[in-house]
Amino acid sequence: PTLCSYSPIMPWKPPANPKCPSCGKDVFFAEKVTALGKDWHKSCLKCGKCSKTLANGSFSEHEGTPYCTKPCYSSLFGPAGYGRGGGVESHKSFGQADSELLKK
Repeated sequence: PTLCSYSPIMPWKPPANPKCPSCGKDVFFAEKVTALGKDWHKSCLKCGKCSKTLANGSFSEHEGTPYCTKPCYSSLFGPAGYGRGGGVESHKSFGQADSELLKK
């Protein structure tokens, strides 16, 4: 008999690392950023439109997908109108005789 017995089996399981919602791989503490209630790799938290890497707190969210607040989120989900297109008359024709805004 020895004084110290070693067993390669741990008596408990370490907690599982969360999975990144973007790539599906384990997220370790040193590389984690928490956003939208989930843990992401810093390099995986990207805009859903332009793929720019986002800093935590500097983005907007739509249906669980992060977006740059400006210009991506604003152009996709913001109000249509000035500078956005979206079927609304452009500022260039405002006030012209044939402007849709003047017709009633």
